[in-house]
Amino acid sequence: FDLSMTFGSILAATDPVAVAVLLNELGAPSRLKIHIAGESLLNDGSAVVFYHIFSLRFFYELGVEGFGEDIGWFRGFVLFFRLSLGGACIGLFFGM
Repeated sequence: FDLSMTFGSILAATDPVAVAVLLNELGAPSRLKIHIAGESLLNDGSAVVFYHIFSLRFFYELGVEGFGEDIGWFRGFVLFFRLSLGGACIGLFFGM
């Protein structure tokens, strides 16, 4: 299960290049392009967070020494919110 979720988190990050080209061809407003770019960043960030969590679980199941961690539901939620909200706070700090 954890291997499938790790692989799925890699595949889940979509590439908005085709959408950006289509928006340019159709003459879409620049605000819409900014929303698409922001949504892409959010997808990439969540894919990194999910990859981190499920790869730790997968390496723990494999029994690889020094890699992995037994992460339950609660610890998974804590890691998700810590990584995602922490990254947003760092981004806001450097953006100001």
